[in-house]
Amino acid sequence: MAGIQNHLKQLLILVCGAFLFSAPLFAQWAAEPGEKVRNGFGPESGVQSVSTCRGACGLGCPSSCKERVTYECDDSERMVRVNSYVCGTHQACRDHDNCLDQCRQDREKAFDCDAYCHTEVLESFSIENAISWSTGGGPYDGPPIFFEYTRESPNAPEPAFRCPDGAKMQCSRGKGSCLAAGGGLADPVFDSYVGVGAGAMRISNFRSGHLCGDSVCQQTTLIRVTGQDQCVRGDCTKYGVEFEYENANPAMPLECTGEVTGGGDFIGNMLKKGADMMPQQGDGSGEDGAAELMGMLQQILQSADTPEDVQITMTPNDEHGNPIPGQTVGNTYEGPASVPRTVDIPAASGSMVVPMYQLMGINNPPQARQIRCSHNGVPVLEVAFQLQY
Repeated sequence: MAGIQNHLKQLLILVCGAFLFSAPLFAQWAAEPGEKVRNGFGPESGVQSVSTCRGACGLGCPSSCKERVTYECDDSERMVRVNSYVCGTHQACRDHDNCLDQCRQDREKAFDCDAYCHTEVLESFSIENAISWSTGGGPYDGPPIFFEYTRESPNAPEPAFRCPDGAKMQCSRGKGSCLAAGGGLADPVFDSYVGVGAGAMRISNFRSGHLCGDSVCQQTTLIRVTGQDQCVRGDCTKYGVEFEYENANPAMPLECTGEVTGGGDFIGNMLKKGADMMPQQGDGSGEDGAAELMGMLQQILQSADTPEDVQITMTPNDEHGNPIPGQTVGNTYEGPASVPRTVDIPAASGSMVVPMYQLMGINNPPQARQIRCSHNGVPVLEVAFQLQY
């Protein structure tokens, strides 16, 4: 029994990203039960993605939180989006997040803060509770924490939204909505980023939806995937974004990412999330083969925008160290990605389309994609597509 428990401890340390630390010896970033937090992030460490929902049980803002999207009126024409999370909490979860935040801020990059903080909880709490807490479950020790986010990171600009053509913006007690001509509600459309410097690339007349040739047919974020289009990889549905722009540097491309949520390749999603969060492994010296291999794998995963675009191949060697012809395994597709990573900008100003597509016939297809594009390191646009099959 002891051997099984030790094995479970090591497994939990390796694969779980949100365990707990018992000793309250660290600075306070985690929120308390019943507290309402606006744009609350953990300290920046430089070795991982931004820390959100500090004090919630689970990794970041886990799927167990109740999530809602609303809009607040910013002026007479624009709104600010508010992503709200209601998350369960426990003292162990709060102490664990404080432990991680303190450690990642103070320790050297090579120090394994995750293993350090995860190990402590396994010494102080039961494995059963640790497993539940790591996935956002209970037990909880009080009312939930209310988190609100209007930006992606502490220093990121806030995206502003407008009502689509033909709809009017309405404000009630600061809450904004779009009323369509027929009396129903319409989804707000991305407009611009608030607070971006005067020298940055700016867009206008942003549209998103299905592609008809080289343009967006009709403004929508609901993409019905029918497979009536033809892509290099097979039957697909083409969609994308279209906009006018100014103040761009044609020598530098538009850089885009597409995060899959709600479905998709589970293993691919986990690999992508792990690669995006972990520090670079291996220095290329060849002294640590495992570390070098992890570094190469991380670069491959990070080069893809969505899990189905991850391209990994392996070829076994014979006894002399030479590759064996015909025994290469993996995905060798090298065509366009479903969400392009880079898009050439033709001129300093003008109009352009960023084409995307969704393949038919893949297992457990994604239900949504969050697209973000930047130019010269400055955010330019974002849009969340819902994919309906």
